[in-house]
Amino acid sequence: MHENSREVVMEALTPPLEVWRGLLRGQRSMLLRLAAHLKSGFDLTTAQYEALLTVYENGGTVSAGELSRNLLYTSGSTTHLIARLEERGLLARDADPADARRVRVSLTDAGHHLIVEATEAHVADIEREFSPLVTGADQDALLRFARRLAEAEGVVSQPFPA
Repeated sequence: MHENSREVVMEALTPPLEVWRGLLRGQRSMLLRLAAHLKSGFDLTTAQYEALLTVYENGGTVSAGELSRNLLYTSGSTTHLIARLEERGLLARDADPADARRVRVSLTDAGHHLIVEATEAHVADIEREFSPLVTGADQDALLRFARRLAEAEGVVSQPFPA
C-alpha cells in the first residue's frame, strides 16, 4: 500500500449500495444476453435497436436532437449511429421543413419492418427472462421506484404519457 493512499475496507454493503450493485450487475448481465439475441437475430446492437425504437415510438420521424436526448448520447455519437443505420437502409435523414438547420430522421420501410419484428422478439425475451423476477408483491414498489428514478434523472419510463 502506498504511504499516502487510504485503504478502503469493504465490509457488508449497506442496503442502498447492495440494491445499486444488484441492479447494476444484474441488469448488465441480462442486457448482454438480450443484446446477443438482438445481434444474432436481427444484426442490431442495443444502441441501434434503441434508436430505431425511439424513432418508431415518435411516429416514425424525429429530430436528430430529440433522438440524442432520448438516447442520452452526444450529438456526435448520434450522428454516427444515424449514419450507420442510414447505410443499412433503415433510416433516412432530411432537412426539417420548418427549420433547414435541423435534421429529421425517419424510418424507411425496411427500418419499420425490422423494428417491429425485432421488438416482438425482444419483448418476448424480456417477458421470458425478466418478467418472472417481478412478482406481484414487488411490482408496485419496483414500478414506483423505477418512475422515481427516471423522474430524478429527467428521463421517462414510458414512451407515451401514462
